[in-house]
Amino acid sequence: MPAGGPAAIVGSRRTPRLLRACVVLRRAVADETDRRLYLVEHDLHGLSPSQLAGVHRALGEAVRRETRRGSQIRYVQRIYAPEEQRCLCLFEASGPSAVRNVNDIAQFPLARVIAVVSSAPDGSTPIADLREDKPDDRY
Repeated sequence: MPAGGPAAIVGSRRTPRLLRACVVLRRAVADETDRRLYLVEHDLHGLSPSQLAGVHRALGEAVRRETRRGSQIRYVQRIYAPEEQRCLCLFEASGPSAVRNVNDIAQFPLARVIAVVSSAPDGSTPIADLREDKPDDRY
């Protein structure tokens, strides 16, 4: 850092280049942090297997519709525990309101939405591999 600290940098001829670099870095960080993982818990007591399948199709369609409208949301995974009659759905979204919204659209009552962090045993983040824009038929 030059003598005079940050004020000297701001007054230098390199200021525009440094500002552009900061803006690019800030955008990259924002893109990476704008979407978080959210876990939704569903209580499925009283739903028949055909009703359950219909609700999950409706949830997948609600996510696709909201994505087309510009919402930052992705339905990543569904984990079903038949003995407990519970379902855990993992979403990548810009916020919990987007997750609640698609569940409301699908008329899929949810018990709660929780922000979570996912990592594999080796320390990698498996969700990063899922961010490619590929069609996902797992709904």
